[in-house]
Amino acid sequence: MERLPERTNLRDQVYDILKKRIIFREIESGGKINEEELAKSLGVSRTPIRETLLRLEHEGIVKIIPRRGAFVVSQSKEKVIDLFQVREVLEGLVARLATENMNRELLDHLKLCLEKVSSGEDDNNRLLKYTPADVEFHALLLEACDNELLKNMMASVNAHLQMVRLRTVALPGRPEQTVREHYEIVAAIEKRDSTLAENLMRKHVASVRRDAQENMPLME
Repeated sequence: MERLPERTNLRDQVYDILKKRIIFREIESGGKINEEELAKSLGVSRTPIRETLLRLEHEGIVKIIPRRGAFVVSQSKEKVIDLFQVREVLEGLVARLATENMNRELLDHLKLCLEKVSSGEDDNNRLLKYTPADVEFHALLLEACDNELLKNMMASVNAHLQMVRLRTVALPGRPEQTVREHYEIVAAIEKRDSTLAENLMRKHVASVRRDAQENMPLME
């Protein structure tokens, strides 16, 4: 039984544990999450379990179906490919516009995002930090691009992206490669080279797409 440590934020602990189980496929894509069993295994009531499930549903990782329960979201190969094709073009444009509009404060925040996942922590803790740091990195670029139409288009893409992020983070070497690619993008932004930033971002998204396609059984 995986009991939670004392003197800690209960909701965050339950969230981290359940998310980790989904990342490492202890609960398969499309699989039902047993609230009662999970609560019993963690030694908690069902209230923090339900709060966690609502949080994961908001992130696009879990789908709650009335009178049936909560299920891990599954992704088809076709959906993943479609998503990356659109994302490559849009994220490239985001990087270009962000470079043209970047200020020192946002640039410092971008660097901080990278530092969060570059520290010498154990792999499990780094993996848990990686996804929110990756989301924040791209959100900061989107904020800097200052284009409302593009923001709305990216919101539609991001609604389907979180589960893919969660699967790719578990691919061997992918988090480390992403951090390296992000550093290259930030360097281009700092040099105010918008063309290079766009090309590097498109190259980065294409790299993630190839890894996803080569590991589709782990993505679905």
